[in-house]
Amino acid sequence: MSLNSLRKGQRIRIGESEFLILQRLPESRWQLQNSITGEWCVFPEDDLLHRFAHNDISFIPGAPLCVPAAEDLAERLSRNLTTYAPELVELGRTREQYLKEIDRHQPIAITRSSMEPLIRLVSERVKDAKPPGWLTVWRDYRKWIAAGRDIRAIILRHADQGTRGPRMLPDVQNICDQVVQELYMTAERKRVPEVHLEIIRRISDANKFRPEVERLPIPSRSTIYREIERKSPYEVMVARYGKRRAEMEFRVSGAGPETSRALQRVSMDHTPSDMIVVDDNTMLPLGRPTITSALDEHTRCPMGFYAGFEPPSCLSVMRCLKHAILPKTYVPREYSSIKNPWKCYGVPELVVVDNPPEFHSSHFERACLQIGVDIQYAKVRVPWYKGKLERFQSTMNHDLLHGNPGTTFSNILDRDDYDPTKHAVILLSTLREMLHKWIIDSYLQTPHRGIKDTPAHRWHEDVSALPPPLPPNATELDVVLGMTAQRVMFHYGIELVGLKYNAPELGELRRRIGSNSKVDMTFDPGDLGHINVLDSQKQTYIRVPAIDHNYANRLSLWQHKVIRRYAQQQLSARTDIVALAQAKAEIRSLVERDFKRKSTHGRKRHARFLQDHSSETAATITLQPACNEYLNDSEVMPMSARVMPAPGRAPAQLVDFTDDEVLPVFEANLDLPRLPIGESEAPRSEKPND
Repeated sequence: MSLNSLRKGQRIRIGESEFLILQRLPESRWQLQNSITGEWCVFPEDDLLHRFAHNDISFIPGAPLCVPAAEDLAERLSRNLTTYAPELVELGRTREQYLKEIDRHQPIAITRSSMEPLIRLVSERVKDAKPPGWLTVWRDYRKWIAAGRDIRAIILRHADQGTRGPRMLPDVQNICDQVVQELYMTAERKRVPEVHLEIIRRISDANKFRPEVERLPIPSRSTIYREIERKSPYEVMVARYGKRRAEMEFRVSGAGPETSRALQRVSMDHTPSDMIVVDDNTMLPLGRPTITSALDEHTRCPMGFYAGFEPPSCLSVMRCLKHAILPKTYVPREYSSIKNPWKCYGVPELVVVDNPPEFHSSHFERACLQIGVDIQYAKVRVPWYKGKLERFQSTMNHDLLHGNPGTTFSNILDRDDYDPTKHAVILLSTLREMLHKWIIDSYLQTPHRGIKDTPAHRWHEDVSALPPPLPPNATELDVVLGMTAQRVMFHYGIELVGLKYNAPELGELRRRIGSNSKVDMTFDPGDLGHINVLDSQKQTYIRVPAIDHNYANRLSLWQHKVIRRYAQQQLSARTDIVALAQAKAEIRSLVERDFKRKSTHGRKRHARFLQDHSSETAATITLQPACNEYLNDSEVMPMSARVMPAPGRAPAQLVDFTDDEVLPVFEANLDLPRLPIGESEAPRSEKPND
């Protein structure tokens, strides 16, 4: 850092203008000249010092024009001290001691006789084995004084010796730039050796038409590497990897949205677990469950999760949201080994989500509107917009799942020869217990660097004065978090995807509002055992059970569509409830028969069909046993006798299919429904049978 003062010849900047100090006037005033307009002006010294204290005036470093080599000195002062080699800085510090000794003996004439005793004195004090000569000290002193006693003025610049920049001939430089632009700066990402060979070929072609003495030299491969290193890293990444990758690599991260209280901002997202789990009964690997989690960003507390083989959908989102809102009173009852409570619950003010279809569905938007939750959609393909949740999910996979048998790691390259399918031993039920144990007894109790506290203690402090808000009752929450639809009431009730629902209360409503009237309803896509019909006059919901409750109870919408399509294709196009019950039993038999011989992805789809999707426990992962209560032992027939193909249709053959297909194996040849991952609309009503 240079030391400056108000003196003749010093340049200063006042605001946006640059001035040169001309002279000091009587009564502590200074005469300045505008460097651009040439206008003279006078400032009191106190006014200049006051402006300097308030950062309105700054000194412009550099030597006066009368100093020899002023341009070189100005270049030295513009260079940061950290860019010099440490040994050069240390040498400059030693040489500065000679200059400071001269300052102590001022006024003194700088001559050989006066300087040599001072140089011997300083060299003995600093133990300098090679002290400089008196002329060197005199030149350093002039530059040092001109630079405002800045050490950078006397540091040697040995490292700057030599020619700077490329030394190639202009024609060779043009060929290299052209080849690098055409081959290296492309999305195909050609390697430097390939670029070098092309440069050699083009230079050789150019030399064919040149005399011997004018032939272009061929640059080495190291020269091409240096030419590429001189290019902007950002431009290289844009050309080779795309603008999005470059923006992500060179982005400037800020602090993110600020929060001041719990439940002010809650993030939700899906992630596949980095572990292959096995079936509780057969011990066969099922695959990687999907975990939908919600995190309060202010306290860093996990609010809830949903884990299962249901792909990211409206069902998994609603289950996670319900688990986040309701108190976790089931924990001490179901998991006695957990020592701490999970006191995180309540309706959030704002939910931050990504842009998949399940978060843009009308059901999710309506549910959030009814419980008073605002939705904020993150920017597309910007994962750091929800960086706190992304970090939590990464920590969960690394701390909880990595290192256990059956882990898939976060990167396939980390596996080496490890086969997670062969080593998988963690049961579905064990995984659920592990998730609860890690969240409650580990993550919530560990000091978090971002909040400088434990999440559990931060949550307790935030909600101690004002308890978290809750809905009127859990039943109403189930109604609000369901999928919506409109249906017409008939004498036999309401029909939804081939299932009929009726109750005395529904008949009474039909008598009040009239026949063939449309009503609004909600239903749980994980349990078609009942629907909730809105009484528009009383503004209450009526719980209407399915007529065949034994079939529809705890049956998910996806399972029902699979069964219904199977019944239409295989059971002579009969879609009555008896055919559906028979199809349900047959499909479960097919699932259990093929369960052991399929790949991990196939078993994962089978596990989704067997999974209990009801909402009794929001984060539960359970599989239902084979359902044969609809057929007696005497009624169970071999498949060859039971499955009757439709007239004119060849019998369907069960064949293997690839792992990337969506539905179980028995659906491969039957053209069963392939549901989108995030189905956002309720199924349309079918024309009732008169």
